[in-house]
Amino acid sequence: MIIFDPEPERPVWLQVMEIIRDRIKTGVYAPRSRIPSIEGIMQEWQVGRNTARHVIRDLEAQGLVRAIPSMGTFVVPTPEESEGENV
Repeated sequence: MIIFDPEPERPVWLQVMEIIRDRIKTGVYAPRSRIPSIEGIMQEWQVGRNTARHVIRDLEAQGLVRAIPSMGTFVVPTPEESEGENV
């Protein structure tokens, strides 16, 4: 698991995004589970609101999470994880 140790030569949002992406890929955040909110990201990594938003937007752009208004941001299951489910 990646540990957050800010590297001055790399953007903080990128470092936080990589940690969350690693947590998704290793199953810390399971398919369909909620990832930390913007406020949760701000608190855990001591970053600003814009940085936290950037992290979530980038994860969404990669297809790893989906934000659902008024509910939160959830891990998108891979096709293999969705196999066999009734949709």
